[in-house]
Amino acid sequence: MRHQLFISLSAIILLGSCANPVNQATSDNYAETCATAERNRRLDVAEQACYRALVNVDLGNLGPDLKSQRLYNLGRIKRQLSKFGEAEDLFRQSLAIEEKLSSSSDPKIGRRLIELSVSLAGQSKWAEGAQYLERAAPISTQYAGAERSFAAVAFSEYAKQFRTTEPQLAARFDGYAAALR
Repeated sequence: MRHQLFISLSAIILLGSCANPVNQATSDNYAETCATAERNRRLDVAEQACYRALVNVDLGNLGPDLKSQRLYNLGRIKRQLSKFGEAEDLFRQSLAIEEKLSSSSDPKIGRRLIELSVSLAGQSKWAEGAQYLERAAPISTQYAGAERSFAAVAFSEYAKQFRTTEPQLAARFDGYAAALR
């Protein structure tokens, strides 16, 4: 009897630590709903769907890679909704995961650094954000299209902010922006 109880408990623990395919499918469905809602500029719907996609990653124990992506996606929606403090927290969590999983020159790291700097700027935390944006500079040259344009705008806005107080920093940001255009 005692042996059977131990085996049953062990099986429950093992099942609990495995990725759950139902949660994977549910998370994927919510992520797709989020992306569609974002494309349609229904950010309220996107926010809820991205949140549910993230919750299902945790419920299904779907791993740090997917958790980082879901945190990042929800952070982007929060930033677009001007919920900069919430976005900051999500980007910090995602960045911490990516820094364990990826090389320092990985585009995923750069995306999180740029988004974090934009979220900090939205809270007038320019000095703190500048540190993250400078780290993103060498990575940002790997981007194309809208990502590259977004990074260029971030560098330009930081350059404007520091033009009178820290002209050397502003000049670096202007240079980074120019290199992306």
